[in-house]
Amino acid sequence: MKLKLIFSAVVFVGLIYSCSGDGDKPSKETLIERITEMEDSLKGLQANLAQTKQIPNLTHFELINRLLEYYHAYPEDEYAAECLDKVHMKYSGMGIHLRAVQYADTLLEQYPEYKNRAMVLESQGSNYDIFILPRNKAKVKYYYEMLIKENPNMDKEKLAGLKDRLKHIDMDFDQFINYKMEAIVAN
Repeated sequence: MKLKLIFSAVVFVGLIYSCSGDGDKPSKETLIERITEMEDSLKGLQANLAQTKQIPNLTHFELINRLLEYYHAYPEDEYAAECLDKVHMKYSGMGIHLRAVQYADTLLEQYPEYKNRAMVLESQGSNYDIFILPRNKAKVKYYYEMLIKENPNMDKEKLAGLKDRLKHIDMDFDQFINYKMEAIVAN
């Protein structure tokens, strides 16, 4: 009950913030503070997951809204790229993979020097390989090839795995896993 009350208070404060604007753009510090508050609230809910059972999607969407508010207000700022990355990961975590890949594509296009670009490329390849149906093998190939091209010093084992996946791109992910398992058993 106490957690529900805390959650309700956080959402209420968020609604007040979003409705009380006078048209001025909030400062970076204010927006970061609001994002941090929501991230802390989510951490608190996750820490007490045994009691809460499930974190309402509304809570995740509130964080997404705050991250996007920062991105839209300060797109030239380095932290805006991190916000898009967090949005992409939130949508992935919620199983909304089409939205996840849209925000990841925006991130890749608008911030080509983003520090976690390799992880985003790998996530894109995985989303198209595993979660988005019908499977788009051209997209899987595109993202994995870009990941390889942009990361020449990649871990050799990871590189070998990506090349093997590309070699068997006609197999869907489950078929590929079964193929790999059969190869292990045969050896």
